Amino acid sequence: MNEVIKIAVFAILGVVVLLILKNNLNSFALVAEICVAVLIIFAIMPYTKDFLTVLNSLNGITNSSGTAIKIMLKAFAVLTVGSVTADICRDNSAGAVAGVVELAVKILAISISLPVFSAVLEVALAIFNG
Repeated sequence: MNEVIKIAVFAILGVVVLLILKNNLNSFALVAEICVAVLIIFAIMPYTKDFLTVLNSLNGITNSSGTAIKIMLKAFAVLTVGSVTADICRDNSAGAVAGVVELAVKILAISISLPVFSAVLEVALAIFNG
């Protein structure tokens, strides 16, 4: 809980700095916005270790090569980067670009996930066909 408060305070302070920059030095505001986002991502990186440990244990339980988990993580990463990119575009009055980024990211996530959907469909068909 303490980490969430630290991140929230940092984000609010970052937004205040960004508002000041947008009013005085607009050319640096975009760079500062990206820096704030990257610093927040770095702040949560130590907590991904526990998440990855749980995923690895799930991989051991399922007796698989971890392909499905790798695909899900890759799709999650693509969706996260796309969401942040679209938000930055929207904040800088580029709504049309944000919409195209969101569409492209959704298409990429679906194409990345197709092997998992295919495997699930094969298992379902095998069950139904006996």
